[in-house]
Amino acid sequence: MSLLVLHMDKFKKEAVRGIQSHNQRERKSRSNPDIDYRRSGLNFDLQNASPVNYQRVINARLDSLNLKKSIRHDAVYMCGLIVSSDSEYFALLGEAKTRAFFEMAKGFLERSVGPENVIAAVVHMDEKTPHLHFIHVPVTADGRLNANKIYTRESLKKLQSELPRYLQSRGFDIQRGVEQKPGAVKKHLDTREFKQQQESLNNLKTEIVEAGHSLDSIQKEVANIQRMKAAESAQLKEVSRKAQEAENILRQEHGLPQPGFFVAKAHYQQALTVIERQKQALAEKTLVLERNRHLEERQGKIDQKIAAIEEAAAEKIHQHEEALKAVKAELRRREESHKSLVEYSNRVLEDYRRLKAEDETRKKEARAREAIERIQKHNEEARQRANERLAPQGTVAPHQQSTSPPEPEKMAGFTLGR
Repeated sequence: MSLLVLHMDKFKKEAVRGIQSHNQRERKSRSNPDIDYRRSGLNFDLQNASPVNYQRVINARLDSLNLKKSIRHDAVYMCGLIVSSDSEYFALLGEAKTRAFFEMAKGFLERSVGPENVIAAVVHMDEKTPHLHFIHVPVTADGRLNANKIYTRESLKKLQSELPRYLQSRGFDIQRGVEQKPGAVKKHLDTREFKQQQESLNNLKTEIVEAGHSLDSIQKEVANIQRMKAAESAQLKEVSRKAQEAENILRQEHGLPQPGFFVAKAHYQQALTVIERQKQALAEKTLVLERNRHLEERQGKIDQKIAAIEEAAAEKIHQHEEALKAVKAELRRREESHKSLVEYSNRVLEDYRRLKAEDETRKKEARAREAIERIQKHNEEARQRANERLAPQGTVAPHQQSTSPPEPEKMAGFTLGR
């Protein structure tokens, strides 16, 4: 036994363009992996021969209403009804009967909302399960744009009950879907919500991977800076050592002797060399210190950036884990729901088989009784004909004779034997 799926959505003005693009496959969707675009040529619109602009159709319909009040900015401009069942059901129906199924459903819904309000009736055959997107403008019988007036809890329950009955009357073996009790906690997400959740999860995964790549790049940059800093530190130590040596030499000198008779010119030249070495060492030391300061500032900024990225990555990972838990929980709920549906279907199938067996037994008993009655009637008629042949001409009928009939050999015109 297959159940009918009938789901209703309301769309505001800003959502119209996206629904049109999805229904008419105007561009590829990144959030719906179920679409096989190689099979999109099998899709068909039961309302329009070619793609249409939904907003223009809506505007034309609203203009024809001559509304006295302006439409609210948050008004529902369009409603969509999704009609479907399980994929096995449509596989058994075949292509021609599947189209007839959706044509019947579209005709029923069109009469329900009014043919003048229908925008499109697109059947998607390129997803896992064939389904109908019935799109219309929510106009009431008195000519108002009011989706809440059209789709109340009671009207939806009535629609969900009447549509399968109508399809049954047209020869389709389909049953009403399971009704959710008012106020009950939602057992599972609908298809659109589940796909949106999966899309969010995939986006989180992508962001985590990108954050990981960025963190790896920054860590490599930090390692490179640390190597440069170590090299600069070693160079700084060497320059500091040379500068210290020069300073020590200068401390030992109390001044530069003037060239004279008692001062060798070589000593004077040596003193100038020491001074030049000190100046060079001090210049190199200053340069290294400046470079080291810049490296420390750069490393400090990178450390802050790493901390921020690690914090953001940790938050993304947490969101990913939470989303993954939610998806896993949803999958478990769907498995349990599917299991319950299978068990229910098995029980219904067992009841059907039992009722069918009982019906066959009753039919056999009725046929046996009819056969017995026919035999009894045949025997009765045979007895009556025999009695009529045995009765002498001119005598009373057998039923008027005495209960003790005369002996056969005394009856005129009758002999025993062959």
